[in-house]
Amino acid sequence: MADSVAQYLASAPEAGRPWLREFWTYVETHFPSVPPVMFRGVPMYKFASSYLDGYVMFTAAKTHFATHAIDFDLVSDFRARIPGAAGGKGNVAVKYPNLEAQPLLKEFVDAVMVRHEIPRV
Repeated sequence: MADSVAQYLASAPEAGRPWLREFWTYVETHFPSVPPVMFRGVPMYKFASSYLDGYVMFTAAKTHFATHAIDFDLVSDFRARIPGAAGGKGNVAVKYPNLEAQPLLKEFVDAVMVRHEIPRV
């Protein structure tokens, strides 16, 4: 289990590292009021003291990248909008070659942030 962002990145599959960097940079650039914290070995952008009050998190698996949130209706909506997307109740997962999904995944992040009144810079 990773203890830091750097450890998580180092342990991620090579194909997932650019995706992680892209999305971490996106959040840190546009939503700097939400710093990353480690949650069960994964960097998470948590909006309150409990993740149950909202978060955005990104994971890299062997074949896919996933964007996670507790806003299940938004997850479902964006998963339906992204061709080839999959995932469980709390995430939108896409295969690494699906670079066309990145703008919609960023839109998903924006929608979660708006819902939780996180200011955009």
